[in-house]
Amino acid sequence: MHAFAKPSRLLRFSLWTSALLVGLALQPFPPSQSYAQGMSNMGGMSSKGTATASGIGTITALNASNHKVTIDHGPIPAIKWPAMKMEFPVAPSVDLSKLKAGDRVTFTLSGSNNSYTVQSIGVAK
Repeated sequence: MHAFAKPSRLLRFSLWTSALLVGLALQPFPPSQSYAQGMSNMGGMSSKGTATASGIGTITALNASNHKVTIDHGPIPAIKWPAMKMEFPVAPSVDLSKLKAGDRVTFTLSGSNNSYTVQSIGVAK
């Protein structure tokens, strides 16, 4: 006897399969990001105003023309970030001319949610 010989089995199977497919279609998928994936789930990312934090890390890429820097940084407890590598926009007032990839730096960030900007950066002493 075929598995779907009885109409009630076929109906149950069809309803169950439909419900499963609808459930899968409703699952949220996170936005694609090239850096800092999953940042929206981290602490320190509230929309309750601007936070300021300091960190230490190593410059892995520097794009002075676009005023961006990629830093492989250690944990930043003030905003509850673990160690990670990410690209940051840099405030227009910050001079990047004396920095290069490989420099160990200290830096200050300000921002909120998952949008932070480097407000100051310098070679670590």
